Amino acid sequence: MKKLILSVLFFALFLNQAMAGENQPIPQGNLTLTRACDLALEKNPGILQARERINGAKAVLVQANSAWKPSISATGHFNAYDATTQPDWAQTQRGSESFNEYSAGIAMSWLAFNGFAREADILASKYGIEQSEQSYQDTQRLLIRSVSLTYYQAQIAIENMIIARQNRDFNRTLEKDAKLKYQIGAVPEADMLNFSVRVLKAETDYLAAQQDFDITCTALAQLMAVDGARLSPKMLPQRSRLQINHMTPEFEIEIAFARENRPDLKALDKNILALNEKYRGAKGNYYPRVYLVSGVDYLYQDEKLVVDEEEHTSYLGINFQWDIYTGGKRAGKTSEIYADIQTLKQRRKETLQSMEAEIREAILRAKTAWETWKHQRKTLEMTQTIRGSIEMAYKVGKSPLTRLNEAQTDFVNAAGAEAASRIQYLISLVNLDAAAGRLQGVSEW
Repeated sequence: MKKLILSVLFFALFLNQAMAGENQPIPQGNLTLTRACDLALEKNPGILQARERINGAKAVLVQANSAWKPSISATGHFNAYDATTQPDWAQTQRGSESFNEYSAGIAMSWLAFNGFAREADILASKYGIEQSEQSYQDTQRLLIRSVSLTYYQAQIAIENMIIARQNRDFNRTLEKDAKLKYQIGAVPEADMLNFSVRVLKAETDYLAAQQDFDITCTALAQLMAVDGARLSPKMLPQRSRLQINHMTPEFEIEIAFARENRPDLKALDKNILALNEKYRGAKGNYYPRVYLVSGVDYLYQDEKLVVDEEEHTSYLGINFQWDIYTGGKRAGKTSEIYADIQTLKQRRKETLQSMEAEIREAILRAKTAWETWKHQRKTLEMTQTIRGSIEMAYKVGKSPLTRLNEAQTDFVNAAGAEAASRIQYLISLVNLDAAAGRLQGVSEW
């Protein structure tokens, strides 16, 4: 009777686990790493902001170029007057007059010379556009890096789910065999419960990996600017099965490429050039400004002193303005820009040093990750062979249960370590590509 009850309970447990497994499929989406990067570059708010900053810089150039063109303005007014006059020399006399006044005019002013500040402002604006474009490239670089790292984290979670599922199926098969042996009294109850516990442990590992996958997909959806920060089933990352290729990065080659192509460094260079032009433009305030001016004015007054009055005036001339003393305003402005230039130069040195350290660290991590993966691959192959041999020995009664458990645990750990080290190597390459400034330097496995 006791054996019958236990058989029913374990059958119910097995059925419940089987149903749970059926409700926990391995995610199968169509999202590739390239597609994820493309969508992020298309919709991410940070990218859109960088694009608008380029448009803003172009608008600044339009304003600077306007200094080469004349300024034309039109004026006009209408006034209705009701005037009363009482002369001091004739207190008994009072004169009243009501009339309307109309006036219109067109004036033109053209800056002929301002100490070359105009040319400097235009060049500074052009460098500002180039700086915005490099900042846009740098935003792309950082975004691709974030998307790639997040995508690979999702791959690690998928691998862990697959390993947990395989571990569950392995122990479930042995659980069935142990159940039959227990019913005929060939193995003790502990052997049967051992595999049931390991099935549950594998299911728990699967749930943990699934949670990691869901959290990673949420972060990926945020980077891709998906509404609701949730990926649809078809947009989930797919499991890639391409083998990794060994690379041999050299520091001198990588740092040379970074110095020529790293967008944040190039943005600083353009910013320094722009400030140099602004500095030259600020010095232009020490020179006089010369304007060519011309215009036409028209005045009409009706019913004034019985008759109407009409006037026409036109003029053409040269205006000259030279600020001899400004209370230190000009000197303060040039000193401020000079200090900004020196600050950017120091920031450039800091960025270059940080870049060198980042590249050196990325190369070290890539080399270590490659060697680690080779060791983990060999370990996986050996533990799989050992597990197979011990499984056969256990089934014929030549190996104890504890040894099979140990072999299975070693195999599961080795499988997880191999997958993690393989993806970690890809992650190290992404970090190296980002450090060197390769915007599209991501490899898909």
